[in-house]
Amino acid sequence: MTQLLTHRPNTAVASFELVVYTRQQSRLYPLLGGTVLGIGRGTENQIQIEDLSVSRNHARIYVGEQIEIEDLGSANGTTLVRGLRQKADVDETDASSNVRVDAGRRVEMVPGDVLRVGGVILVLQRKGRSSLPAPVGAGSNGLAGPAILVDPEMRRVYDLAARAAASDISVLILGETGVGKEVMAETIHRRSPRAEHPFLRLNCAALPESLLEGELFGHERGAFTGAHATKQGLIESTDRGTVFLDEIGELPLGTQAKLLRVLEERTVMRLGATKSRQVDVRFVTATNRDLSREVRAGRFRGDLYYRISGIVVRIPPLRQRRAEIQPLAQHFLRQFCVRSHQPEPRLNTDALEVLCAYDWPGNVRELRNVMERSALLTTDGQIHRDHVMLEPALTEYELSDDDDFEAITKVSNIGFGGRSRQVESRPRDLVRSSESRALASESGVPPSEGGVSAIGNVDGETERDRIIRALEACGGNQTRAAKVLGVSRRTLINRLEQFQLPRPKKG
Repeated sequence: MTQLLTHRPNTAVASFELVVYTRQQSRLYPLLGGTVLGIGRGTENQIQIEDLSVSRNHARIYVGEQIEIEDLGSANGTTLVRGLRQKADVDETDASSNVRVDAGRRVEMVPGDVLRVGGVILVLQRKGRSSLPAPVGAGSNGLAGPAILVDPEMRRVYDLAARAAASDISVLILGETGVGKEVMAETIHRRSPRAEHPFLRLNCAALPESLLEGELFGHERGAFTGAHATKQGLIESTDRGTVFLDEIGELPLGTQAKLLRVLEERTVMRLGATKSRQVDVRFVTATNRDLSREVRAGRFRGDLYYRISGIVVRIPPLRQRRAEIQPLAQHFLRQFCVRSHQPEPRLNTDALEVLCAYDWPGNVRELRNVMERSALLTTDGQIHRDHVMLEPALTEYELSDDDDFEAITKVSNIGFGGRSRQVESRPRDLVRSSESRALASESGVPPSEGGVSAIGNVDGETERDRIIRALEACGGNQTRAAKVLGVSRRTLINRLEQFQLPRPKKG
């Protein structure tokens, strides 16, 4: 067992803190002078990280006259990405900016440095504030991010993005549909040394495979039927700028191989060409898919995945940052009214209650659409609850295990006034209820009338315990476990996030 090593506290050493970015949230750990802290998955560690990519005893951080990190022979390694003390134009492959921490060797860190511990990101900063200077042209939030940035978790996410922007390291942005991945990518570009050069947005799912390769890499005259002139590709035309590839998980395997060559060699080969061309671009990618799962399924190249995920930034869904719902709603309302040259209506308390109680499967994009629609429906200069037309989510029993980040909704039966009608229980619902009871009996997990939300202590068992037991009984199958518990799969996933339980992986 790794023990906590302590030294005599040095009061002359400033206090620092470590920000740990996991899939569910970020956490702050104070680093007091004269202490040594273990980092790992095991409960004996002072900085415990429940992530399967992290070893039980992964690393150790020493806080003294200087701060040092030591890898403890971990399975997935520890990498140090230098912060702002390095030149901003250092390439991400430069050893001075990206240091692999050898087992048993201490490496010095300074505020602004980023650690990759397995697949988890840790950032060292001075206690109580970001170690980054305010960017030129930043808004009131000081992060050059979106207009509304209230939630502390979102502020830390944008702080991490700003740190990543200072170097050329590749950034992978993860998040559900509509959370603001493109806004994040634009923020990274504006904070980078490439801000004065082109920013290319390309949705990999929007172009058919037959056109995607030619658009990305270009072609020579006569390369194929209809190629009457040489065409420069989009990547080549973005030289010295940033290429943002949205929905990277939709990229065909053949195109993935060619993109990997661009990332590794910084060269582009046009279709029909015999000689490659040098390019200088920075790649930012985004997806709402679980790429590690796609790699295991053979739908995404593992070598490309590791190349684009130099730093992974996860944007939390809107339901996990409810403090931003009201200011975002008013911001979108104001924007729409200015564009439409109409007076801005007042958002009533009853309408606001409806907005704040909703789970927003479509996230920020859905909120913007709802507010614009509400502004059109109002007739008395006020937005009431009847003007807030929301769309209930599909029951998760109808979704497959492959649906991870996708937010799938259906249009409800809503009248013009926005009042929804009650839908009677269907025979299929009764079948599901019966199936749930049968599965619960089979698995040994007592059923609950109200599902997970109504679970209390049953013979001393907590809600968290029941969820764990149901997952174990179902071999980690979330759809089956949700049926056992009598809830939707989405509700189960929300509880896993709430209790900070790792999502089971398919065997």
